[in-house]
Amino acid sequence: MIIDVVLGQAEGRGGLENVLTLVSNELQRRGHEIRVFQMGQSSYQDWEETLPEVYYYGLAAHQSYQGEQDLFRYALGYRDMLDILGYPDVILATHTPLLSALCRLAVCHLGGEKEPAILSWLHGPPDVWKGGQYLHYAKDGHLAISESIGNQIAEYVDPETVHYIGNPVDFNHVSQVKRAKNSLKLIYVGRLNNIEKRLDVLFKGLKKLNGDWTLNVIGDGPNKTSLQDYAKKLDIDNHIFWMGWSNRPWEEITSASVLVLSSDYEGFGLVVVEALSRGLPVISTACGGPNEMIKDGLNGWIFPCGDSEKLHHILQDILDGKKVLPDAESCLQSVDQYRVERVVDRMESAIHQAIENRTI
Repeated sequence: MIIDVVLGQAEGRGGLENVLTLVSNELQRRGHEIRVFQMGQSSYQDWEETLPEVYYYGLAAHQSYQGEQDLFRYALGYRDMLDILGYPDVILATHTPLLSALCRLAVCHLGGEKEPAILSWLHGPPDVWKGGQYLHYAKDGHLAISESIGNQIAEYVDPETVHYIGNPVDFNHVSQVKRAKNSLKLIYVGRLNNIEKRLDVLFKGLKKLNGDWTLNVIGDGPNKTSLQDYAKKLDIDNHIFWMGWSNRPWEEITSASVLVLSSDYEGFGLVVVEALSRGLPVISTACGGPNEMIKDGLNGWIFPCGDSEKLHHILQDILDGKKVLPDAESCLQSVDQYRVERVVDRMESAIHQAIENRTI
């Protein structure tokens, strides 16, 4: 079948982009035609080369249209492209709730059963993205990347239309991270955006740790300079190594003890699965998706959002030998359900169910 993945605008770097690449290529391998649509080109266009097909509906939008908001103009742009390329069987309104309205506006003129099936595929909590009421326009179903997001979606739509699928990791091209010896080597991988990622909480937790420890920070973002200044203020900067952005961050890690995540919220927390799939335990805030993946003592530890003191105690207990880091095999087994093939199995099942329900 023809499946359109409709985005707003992807930067070209990050978890969303990795997921779209893995899922799109697996669906194509299974015989589907996958077309990715977004408003315009990504800031980092190398990512687009990993996708089967990419189109820009923003460039086709009616620039002179005096509608209520840009939503209508972009919907007409997508419709114009479909008139040329042909209409899909399924549309995945991806990223934010507003895309569900955009996609429905683009095809509602077809009417009834002639319209493609529309399913939302949010990559963050609807309460964070705002506009949860727009999810009603994805009238055929909703793909949830985590149980917590699925529960939030169900506050706006019929819970029976919400399908948990998870987010994928390519287990076939990963290797275990060697465990650091004789020291606690912490890893952070992600954007340096303190509003979401709350690295200030992580840094406070590191202050006054007794023992041999380091933190490797892999990533870049708008708050890098201020975070570096904050590390100096806390007198921990001599323990921190700023590695910068990497398209393949896990190839930069030669050895590590544990990944640390201190976010206030994570729609899924793809980096958690990436770490666990490499045999690396994770210490994370109870920020959404990680709650479902991390079991205390089995593959890591959970601490409350914003609680730097609790994080400090966990890390100090590890340094003092009161907590033993989980073994690599336990970490790996804990995320087996996130293999690309299993996630796409669940996605295909949800799509087929949505199509069947339309004929009942």
